[in-house]
Amino acid sequence: MRSTVTKLAMAATAAVASSALGGVIYRHMRYKKIQPKPLKAYDELRPGDTREIHLTAHRGLSAVCPENTAPAFTAAGKAGFYALECDTHCTTDGVWVVLHDGQIKTMFEGSGDVKGYSYPEMLKKKMVNGANIDKYPGTRICTLQEYIEICKTYGCRPMIEVKDPRTDKMASLYALLRENGILESCILISFHIAVLRALRELDADVEMWYLVEYITGKKIAAAKAISAGVAFCAQYNAPRPEAIRKIHEAGLTAACWTVDSKELLEKMMDAGVHYVTTNSILPTAAARDKLAAEADR
Repeated sequence: MRSTVTKLAMAATAAVASSALGGVIYRHMRYKKIQPKPLKAYDELRPGDTREIHLTAHRGLSAVCPENTAPAFTAAGKAGFYALECDTHCTTDGVWVVLHDGQIKTMFEGSGDVKGYSYPEMLKKKMVNGANIDKYPGTRICTLQEYIEICKTYGCRPMIEVKDPRTDKMASLYALLRENGILESCILISFHIAVLRALRELDADVEMWYLVEYITGKKIAAAKAISAGVAFCAQYNAPRPEAIRKIHEAGLTAACWTVDSKELLEKMMDAGVHYVTTNSILPTAAARDKLAAEADR
């Protein structure tokens, strides 16, 4: 019989391999045309469930609008989401813009890293991808400032994923958040632990979550060292409830991404995860039906 240590080592190796393969597949898929997804409603998936749930719109309402755009954030705000999630990078002229991938060709005409362009240069780029992109002609790159204003308009928490790994840019980002008065309401999230450490040095209290694919003891410890929660991939960790439990035992917030099915939602709720990021699950059927009616006009 293999030793427990050997089994754990094999599991870790498999996890890394799976993650790497998933990353390759994901990048390949990102260059394809993004198709809309059917919308669901939490109160239909979990009728009568009164447990606490905080639904976050992943890149706005990206199931039916071009992701990370003003229309996507506005639609999610109207739908009554708890938080709106976005991804941000800093341009050459110091403007924080909203885009998931560093490489602009996933969403825009042209190529290259968004961090190599100025904001005026990015404004000239036509958006050519995203759910129902043909319904949103003229949509251009959204700034973080625009996104924050939409969050304020609809009373949604800003959940800002810092994609830019440059720690020397964090003072600029922090200044923008402070100027907008959202340090008490925003949640800063990142896969880059160095970025979160830099932000923690600027503010002892702002809420932060360390993004991870697979939960490990080392990653939980890294998050705890900077008083951050842990936001993990729901699909990868659903079969590992004991790993999720360790986040709770460490006294940290446990959050998950990206949940679009009833089955995965139930597993996360049963694991005590109340912060759920989704592409397509709206808070209520009424919100979904209202959006559908507006789309048909």
